[in-house]
Amino acid sequence: MRKLKTSRWVVRPFMKETRKMNRNKTGRIIKFALLGVLLPCIIQLTSAETNQPLVLTAGVLIDGTGTSPIPDVALVISKGRITEVSPKTKMVVPTGSKVINLEGGTILPGFINTHVHRAYDEKLLQAWAQAGVTTVRDLAAYPPYSSFATRDSLNKNPLNARLIVAGPQMTGGFVPPGYPSSVFISTVEQARVEADRILNEGADQLKIMLESNWDNRVMLESVARAITETAHRRDKKVSAHISLSRDIERALNVGVDDLAHMVVDDLPDELIKRIVKAGIYWIPTIELWKGLGMDTHVHGNLGRFARAGGKVALGTDFQGAFFQFELGMPLKEMLWMQEAGMSPSEIIIAATKNAAEVCGIGQELGTLEPGKIADILVIDGDPLQDLANLSKVRLVIKEGVVIRQ
Repeated sequence: MRKLKTSRWVVRPFMKETRKMNRNKTGRIIKFALLGVLLPCIIQLTSAETNQPLVLTAGVLIDGTGTSPIPDVALVISKGRITEVSPKTKMVVPTGSKVINLEGGTILPGFINTHVHRAYDEKLLQAWAQAGVTTVRDLAAYPPYSSFATRDSLNKNPLNARLIVAGPQMTGGFVPPGYPSSVFISTVEQARVEADRILNEGADQLKIMLESNWDNRVMLESVARAITETAHRRDKKVSAHISLSRDIERALNVGVDDLAHMVVDDLPDELIKRIVKAGIYWIPTIELWKGLGMDTHVHGNLGRFARAGGKVALGTDFQGAFFQFELGMPLKEMLWMQEAGMSPSEIIIAATKNAAEVCGIGQELGTLEPGKIADILVIDGDPLQDLANLSKVRLVIKEGVVIRQ
C-alpha cells in the first residue's frame, strides 16, 4: 500500500486558485462557500504547520468501528495524526495545545466516496472536503495518462479531498458511454504486462470490466484472473464493474476485491452467501440506478446482502452518467441505503471503515484511533437518530489541518 503522507499548505496558492474559480459560474458558487469558511481557518492552518497539538473536547465520538458512541470524549492530534482518544475527564492536555470545545457536537471519521469519476478537479475536491468527504476514489483515469502526476499534485493540498485512483479501465472490449480511457486486453500475457505497467506508472488500484450486459465482448476469466493475481502480488486491490447477477460468478472466480455496482436484476440468495463468504465488498451506487430508472431490484438486493452480513461501502458513481449527481456529502445515497434496510450505524461504517478498506487505506484512515491520520468530521446533532444531521457540519479536519470551522 502506498504510504499516505500529511501535507503542508500555504495561503498564496489558495488565493490564486480562488481567483481562478471566479471565472465561471460553478467557481463563483464554490468560492462563495469557501471564502465564508476557509479564510477564518488560516490561523488554524498556521498552528498545524508549527506542529502545535490540537485537542478536540466534549464531543460525542462515533469512531467508525461500530462500537457504541462515547460521550464527552477528548481527542489529541499531533503532526497530522491522532495520538490519543480518551474520556475528557482522564485526558491530560499536552502543554501548548490548541483546544476546541465541541460540546453538543458529534465527532466522526472523514467520509469516503469510493466510486466517482472526473475527480481530477480542484473545485470538486474542495467541495467534497468542505462537506466532510475527505477522500474519493476515481474509478477511471482522467485524463488518461498524465493522471497520476495530477493526483500527486492535487493531494499536496489538504484543502482538497484525498484522491485515490484506479487508472484506466481494463476491458475485453466493452466500454460504457463517457469513459475517458480504457486499455483493451485479450490475452493472459498482455494482462500481466498491462497490469504491471499501470501500477508502475502510479495507479493505486486496478479496475476491470466484467460486464456482459451489452454484447459478447466480455473479458475472459483467465485474463481477468491474471490481472487480479498481478495486482494482489503487489498488495493492490481490484474493483470489478458489473451490473447483472450472471457476471458475479466470474468476479468470484477471479478474486476481485469489490463490486463497483449493485446488480439491477434479482440477486439469488446463493450468490449472496458466496460473496459474503469471499469477503468481497459491494458498492451500491443507488444514485446511479435511480438516475437511470433501473433501481427496481437494487434496494431489495442491497437489503438482503446487508442482512446476510455482507460488507457494503459507500459509493455513488458520481458523474458516471449524464445527469446531475449530488456533490459533497452523498446524503441521498445514504438515505436510500437506509430505505434498503441498513441502519445509520451500518451506513456510517460503510462510509468510513469499509470505504477505507476498499480504497486500500484502511491502515491509515477510516476510523478514529491512535496512530491514524487525522481526517475528522464534526457535526451538530446525532446521525444515528437522523442521517440528515451529517449535513450540519461544524468542523472538518484533514491530515490534522482544520479546513472548515
